[in-house]
Amino acid sequence: MCMMKEVIYMLRDKIYDFTNKIKKQFRTNDPYQLAKYLGIDVAYKHFGNLKGMYTVVNRCSFIYLHDELDEATEKLVLTHELGHHFFHKDLAEMGLQEYSLYDMTSKPEMEANIFAANMLISDDDILFFGNQDYTSEQAASELSVPNQLVQIKLMDMNRRGYDFKLSIIPRADFLG
Repeated sequence: MCMMKEVIYMLRDKIYDFTNKIKKQFRTNDPYQLAKYLGIDVAYKHFGNLKGMYTVVNRCSFIYLHDELDEATEKLVLTHELGHHFFHKDLAEMGLQEYSLYDMTSKPEMEANIFAANMLISDDDILFFGNQDYTSEQAASELSVPNQLVQIKLMDMNRRGYDFKLSIIPRADFLG
């Protein structure tokens, strides 16, 4: 049991560090620019309940986004799918399809969520809003992200030594 927890923590350390490396290397945290720099085709499709999907066909990477998402949700879903590109390309080449986006019980979804939280929300943002006595809901509103993503960021920061009080535990289907 303890060994599994250690592996998850080690992985989260790598995601945080990797995300910072990507931001520095490409000088952006904008998922649209990042997809363009990486040569990932982004297309829009009408999905049922699916908000997005990452796939690889003939060694070409594609991200499909639901064509009716609002701007903030689209940006978040694109960032989440970029997390799959970085961490789960091998699964996508084998036909990975997401059935439950933002599922914190699924290892690939957890990793993509942590990537998105660290890509879209900086530690400095959280510290600024915390010093201003903002609630996580107020910070989320200011950052144009769901409160659940702020909670994922807070969980990750707590794991790295901070001591934030979490108002909720993010649900598996927070964007569903």
